[in-house]
Amino acid sequence: MEEGDVMYYMEYKEIGRRIAERRKKLRMTQAEVEDRANLSRKYLSNIEHGRSVPSIDVLMQIADVLHSTPNEFLLGADLTGRSELAAALTSDIQRLSEDKQAIAKSFIGWLEEQQS
Repeated sequence: MEEGDVMYYMEYKEIGRRIAERRKKLRMTQAEVEDRANLSRKYLSNIEHGRSVPSIDVLMQIADVLHSTPNEFLLGADLTGRSELAAALTSDIQRLSEDKQAIAKSFIGWLEEQQS
């Protein structure tokens, strides 16, 4: 290592903790995230406990499912610009059937009309 070089150390348990925290805020199970991110069974558990080191591709898949960015997990920086409530609502709506999603959309339209 030369003078002026910066060495970065990744704390994988901390990355896993941030992923777990975000997943729990969205009220998602590990299995739901694994299914949506096309991960193998128990892989997310291993990541969350610091037993497995995810590739950047896997981090991007997880971030997408959790409506986040890899930076939030790697650096602890929430750069998404989304409120926790909006992310939780998005997650909840995605779990609904298509019929119930249509009802939710109608209800949101009705709420918007009430603001006028």
